[in-house]
Amino acid sequence: MPSLDTISEKLSGSVRDVMTVKVHTATVGTHVKIVAELMARHNLRRIIIVDDKKRVMGVVSQRDVVRSMMKPEEPDELAREIQHLITRERPVTISPEVPLAKAALVLATNKIGCLPVVGLRQELRGVLSTSDLIQHLADVQEGQVENAFRMYSPLNEAKVRIPAYIRKVNGDLVIPMNNIKNRKARLDRVVLGYDPPSGRILVKFVRGAAEDAIATKIADNNLVIPAHGFVRHFDLIGKSAAFDVADHNESKFLVLSPRQSGDNAPPAAGST
Repeated sequence: MPSLDTISEKLSGSVRDVMTVKVHTATVGTHVKIVAELMARHNLRRIIIVDDKKRVMGVVSQRDVVRSMMKPEEPDELAREIQHLITRERPVTISPEVPLAKAALVLATNKIGCLPVVGLRQELRGVLSTSDLIQHLADVQEGQVENAFRMYSPLNEAKVRIPAYIRKVNGDLVIPMNNIKNRKARLDRVVLGYDPPSGRILVKFVRGAAEDAIATKIADNNLVIPAHGFVRHFDLIGKSAAFDVADHNESKFLVLSPRQSGDNAPPAAGST
């Protein structure tokens, strides 16, 4: 356990040294349902509300959003905009130059989980949370705790352990669903393209019965594309064992890039 002297030494820095710069926000006028989806997608405990000039208006917690979602629908939809869930008349904020010791006192005194960090015009610069402080005091680098563990998922552990691959047996192109950001996107038909110099594969989702479209299916949390004709035409079997997947334009198309041999990807289940 760190000594009091060690804690005092660590709190001698400023907010700038510890704050998180990348912050999820919601703009005034955003509907509560959209904010709820954002919080669920990124596992956020709270979200900072800003105006169109990025000035901090307040902080809304998971509890505030859940309480609002459980209420009957309002006749006036404007009442469901996110700024109406802000409970404090004025947000409690802090500047990047404030000493950490003072910031910790502000968090404790106000019984809040985070402090928006703002500039001279109240524009958002970052956020300082109690989690940030605890990690700093415990000398834990961001991501170090998670990286120390090999996470288990009963849905995926025995299945594909690489982003995407081509089955050697039948030429199916297999893409794990967790690579697709927009789960509401139309995924039932695709057209495929290939870039020989880079080895990249284009997967474009299309509507209707396009002449070159291929019907897909979802199995074991994977998008499976019967691409045997495409694979045979470009002689792709054996050219790459795994592909990194980049999602573009709200999942309207994907770009699969071959992994380099040094990427250390384990063999995929069913890829041989």
